[in-house]
Parts: sequence; structure tokens; C-alpha cells
Amino acid sequence: MGCGNSSSASNSTKLINKNEGRISLKNTIFIEQRKKHNHEKFTKACSSLNLEQIFDGRGKNLLKRFEFDSACLLFDISLTHILLLNGKQLYFINLNTMNIDKTIVLIDTMNIQEIVWSSKLKYFLILTTDQLYKTNFDQFELISIHQIQFINEGHRKSYMTVNGDDLLINHSFGHDLRRYCLSNLNLLQSSRVYEEYKDICITTIQLNSKKILALAISIGEKQMIDLINLNTDKIIHRIKLDLNENILYPINLHFQGLWFAKTCVPYVNIGHCLIASDGQIARLKLFSNQDNFIRSLRMTDDQRWLLIGRQHALEIYSL
Repeated sequence: MGCGNSSSASNSTKLINKNEGRISLKNTIFIEQRKKHNHEKFTKACSSLNLEQIFDGRGKNLLKRFEFDSACLLFDISLTHILLLNGKQLYFINLNTMNIDKTIVLIDTMNIQEIVWSSKLKYFLILTTDQLYKTNFDQFELISIHQIQFINEGHRKSYMTVNGDDLLINHSFGHDLRRYCLSNLNLLQSSRVYEEYKDICITTIQLNSKKILALAISIGEKQMIDLINLNTDKIIHRIKLDLNENILYPINLHFQGLWFAKTCVPYVNIGHCLIASDGQIARLKLFSNQDNFIRSLRMTDDQRWLLIGRQHALEIYSL
């Protein structure tokens, strides 16, 4: 009986080895098929959005252009309105009439860092150096959200992103990412993904509906984009271009998991690209005039309007 058991075990081992070889081959084939499927899906998404055609210079999709004094405009968009900061003034722009409906003059000491629309709260959120505010078109005044406050560190830039019930704030360029629940404004477990990387500087954060967080980070002179799974707090992709080229400013397009981003070779040229959640990149051929590049871009959740921020101008496009 003992010899019989030994023989059986030996044959069984050989069979497992063969199966492992077959399983490994099947896994390789599956992975390649999945990569091919993801690439085809990404290519199709880029083609259906077709930003190169929208910005072809003919102005077919351009509905309105506003001129402003500020070279760098802060803004975001709801389904009906745009809230825009120009210097020390906030403007509400009505998308139905394409007119500026309301303005408010800010006090000199208020330093606005970021403006985002929350479809859950039905408010625009406004982040300053030491406080978070909210406002909407019906109640056009800055209402302080006392649950979220910071120590004022001067003019160091802070960033904010909202999606669903999640609010994330990166304060003063550092690696500290604070996550809040919008329902009760409680502080949740903050991301610890960069705890051991004290030399990392975060410059932009954008969260999509799949809980993938895109962050523009700087390590020394090199700028790149990390994609983090917010649920696992793990980096799933680091998008880093070759040689002296940087990639930065990811913007959630609310369109099939795509981000818009800027590429740059310092003092040489500026480009634009689309990024998928699996790290794929598609470069875009937009605007031969480098002085006319996109400084900021926003798209509505219903994919009806597209906003472009340029130097001293805001452009509204239809999709």
C-alpha cells in the first residue's frame, strides 16, 4: 500500500506540473488578449471624443469666448453655470444665456486656491489658504465650512478634487493627502502612499468615478503622473516620459475614464495627451502656436460642454 501511494503521488506531481504549464500559457494568452482589448477600447474612446477635431481652429464647436485680465483663470462647471475667478472677482456665467449673471468682489486677504463643483452637494466648493467655502447660483455668497480648516502657510499652493462622496485636499504642495466624506465632512483615513517619500511634491490631484486618483508629482526636476487606487491606497501606474520631457496637470474628463494632461520639454515645446486608467497614453496634435496652449480644461458630467482656459481668456465649446 505504501508503494502504491508513493507511485500515485509521483504521477500526480507530474500531472500538476503539466497543468501548471498549461495554466501559465493560458494566463499569458489571457493577459495579451486583455491588453489588446484595453488598447482597442482606449483608441475608440479617444476617437469618439476627438479633441483634435473640436480644436481644429475653424471654430465650429466654439460657442463663446470671454476675455479677462488674469493670465491664469480658476474655474469649474456645473450642468448650468460656470464659477470663475478673475483676479479678486468671482463670476457666475450662465450656460443657457452665455452671459455673466453675477459677480462678487473678494477681500484682499482671501487667497483662493481651487474651485470645484460638487454634484452631490449641489454647491461649488472654494478652497483658500486656510478655509473651505461653498456657494451656488441661488445663494451667491461664500459660506464657510467650519469643519475643514488649515493653518495659513502664506501663498503656498493647495489642491482639491471631488467625486461623489469623496473630497480630497492636498495642502501646501506637500505629500499629505486628506480624504473627507462629503455627507458629514468627517476626515477619513488619509492616504499614506507617499509617507516614505518626503522629497515628493504634489502639484495637481484629480479623482474619477472609479476611485482612481491621478496626481501630478515632482521628484527633483522630473514631473510625472501617478495613478492611485483610492480603495487600496496603492500606486497602480506611474506615467513617466523619457529624457527631459515632463507630463503634468491631469484633468478628469468624465468620459470613459480618460484624463487630459499636458506634456512639456522645458524651454522647447508644450504638448497635450489623453491618459487611460491603465496607463496608456495618446498624444494629441493641438495648436501649433505655443503661446496659445491650454492652461486648464473642464468638461461637464453630461459631456455637453467643454471649457478651455487660456491666457486672459475662457472659451466654451459644445460637444
